[in-house]
Amino acid sequence: MGEMDQLKQDLEKNFGFQIGTWDVIKHIKNSSFVARVVTKEGITYALKSLYVKPERQIFIAQSESLLSQRGVKLALPISTLNGDLYMISNRVPYVLYQWIEGKGSRLHDRNDLESIVQVMGRLHNASRELQYPESIKIYNHLNWKKEYKQRIKSIESWFNKHKESSNEKDVIINNNISFFYKMGKKALKELQKSRYQDFMKELISAKSLVHGDLHHRNLIYKDNTLTLIDFEDIRYDLPSKDLLRIYSMYTKKNPFEKKTFRSMMKIYTKNNPLPSDVKSIVSIDLFFPHIFERMLRKKKYSRMNNDQLRFTIQQEKEKALYVYNHYFKKQRNKERGDKID
Repeated sequence: MGEMDQLKQDLEKNFGFQIGTWDVIKHIKNSSFVARVVTKEGITYALKSLYVKPERQIFIAQSESLLSQRGVKLALPISTLNGDLYMISNRVPYVLYQWIEGKGSRLHDRNDLESIVQVMGRLHNASRELQYPESIKIYNHLNWKKEYKQRIKSIESWFNKHKESSNEKDVIINNNISFFYKMGKKALKELQKSRYQDFMKELISAKSLVHGDLHHRNLIYKDNTLTLIDFEDIRYDLPSKDLLRIYSMYTKKNPFEKKTFRSMMKIYTKNNPLPSDVKSIVSIDLFFPHIFERMLRKKKYSRMNNDQLRFTIQQEKEKALYVYNHYFKKQRNKERGDKID
């Protein structure tokens, strides 16, 4: 019996239905699998695998289940006949999900951004103090101090390889790279002085989950409701990771505007209020050059024309300066009890 036939048989056995139609939407060997499954009774599901370890897969599915109980709109994982949130087929874990009808949301303008950030804030807020079974392995993001050092070294390495280059794109990047390198070093210095390490030592119940890939294509819109999907990168971290992701996608086609950034942060904190010390740490992460470094490391600039590259760099520079001067400095002074003009 082939692997696909075995998978279908295991699916029917574990969930107690017969497959009517089967449509593989995505299959990247040892990376990801998605199939649309319609039972003979006409019920539609999505069968997914990330080809990860079972303990990682169960953390994802358990998180989704707990978040759903808190009222978060998402594609709910379906339990097997034995009450498990995943099944094993061909030594690979698979999860069966509700099939969510609708269309992907948009990210064209400020209103779209604010709608997504509102969902994000509610997600993060709902994830506080989740109670996992003791058997579940909890996943956290890489320690920021270690991550920052790696990213700064990555920027430095790129510069050393390209500093003599006469390629137009390399010249554009080299004309701006010192700014991002300095901002990275500044962020690392401020992180080391912050309460980040104390925060990391706190109980999981005091932290929140981040989606890890929260953008408009992972939000399904139907009947004035946004439903979250694709939680494969979910983990415990601070909210800046999701904020950075969506805002960097927004500024691909929209110029940086102070009022839009302020509005985004205001809506976010309205839906997920943050303690003062957490705000400071979040602002540090928002001015660290994550997007610039990723552009270099992933060679994303190679798919841009020169104008697009200049635009991207300019938006990241303006955001970093604004966050540093108008969020981080003010928040730090507020904590010190200094008067802010």
